[in-house]
Amino acid sequence: MSPRKLPIPYLHAILASIALGSLVGLRNYLFMMYYNEADKFMWDRGWFIHVVNYMTWALILPLVYYVVGRIQERPSANNGILFLRILLGGTLLALLHELISNLLYFPTIHFLGIKKMTLDTVKHMIGVLPAAVITRLIEFGILYAVITAIELRRKYRKNQLELAQLEGQLSSAQLNALRLQLQPHFLFNTLNTISSLMEFDKKQAQKVVSQLGNLLRFVLDQDKRNQGPLWEELDFIKNYLNIEQARFPDRLTTEYQIDERALEAMIPTLLLQPLVENAVKHGFANRTEPGKIELSCRKIEGEQIMIVVRDDGTGNSRPPEELASSGIGLKNVRERLKLIYRENFTFNIHSEEGKGFEVTIIIPFQRQGT
Repeated sequence: MSPRKLPIPYLHAILASIALGSLVGLRNYLFMMYYNEADKFMWDRGWFIHVVNYMTWALILPLVYYVVGRIQERPSANNGILFLRILLGGTLLALLHELISNLLYFPTIHFLGIKKMTLDTVKHMIGVLPAAVITRLIEFGILYAVITAIELRRKYRKNQLELAQLEGQLSSAQLNALRLQLQPHFLFNTLNTISSLMEFDKKQAQKVVSQLGNLLRFVLDQDKRNQGPLWEELDFIKNYLNIEQARFPDRLTTEYQIDERALEAMIPTLLLQPLVENAVKHGFANRTEPGKIELSCRKIEGEQIMIVVRDDGTGNSRPPEELASSGIGLKNVRERLKLIYRENFTFNIHSEEGKGFEVTIIIPFQRQGT
């Protein structure tokens, strides 16, 4: 296990172990001060031994991390088997810890002249080994829990990041699909309209060409963000509906009720186009009577923006949920809203037979950069 893959930097672990050992040593000293026995405090056993103990764990942290990883990479439905793996791995690490810490502790105090190493020292090390291993096992259990918690947090954050990236990619894919859907579906009808206008109203044909250019520039802009200001979206919709009015002269009426306070609100790009297209296609395109499309945008209480697209077409008696999932456009809009705003949005459909179709969207009011 490479040190760079540790849950915390290797050097930081060593420094933290020295600090922790010193803190425990200070605690012992303060206890002896409280009992007026500070003069009996021995720095080798009251402070240095704790520093060596915690620093040894820090020194073998890469191996500890590796052992914990090997234990966890083989999941078992039997908790007893998992406990045995932890016990076995912890016992081996405890023995290694005792070997290293004794090699650090006793030679150091020997060379410092605090206590000479003798045969009795070796006997002492062997005699206290069972108790020391149990103590190290408890310490390993704490390390195991801490490392497991850190790894779970790391995996959670990684999963959240991957989920956010996946949702962003899905939102972009839906937007690109919408762009591709719009281009052939709308372009051919508009070109036919321009061709017809060229015979009797060239100025109107030129106007439609200009509006089509503005519309396609918006759609084909590959660098466009997934969100844009409402005023920009409204310009697109007005170009779109103006072209539709050229296709259906004297039959299509549009009405806009726009709250100026809402114009700077950021909304998903091409959010309104499927709603307006639905109003044109199902509202009156297949009937001879005149039709009206209303678009309302306003800022409401709670820092939200309400968008309503309404037509006076034939309507539909099916339930709203069925209507929302029956068409690609409406379903796409709702799915994009869910990806972007989670549960913090409203998407309602109201329609009755012979009384038109109405879609209401309520989303948070957000300005660019917020």
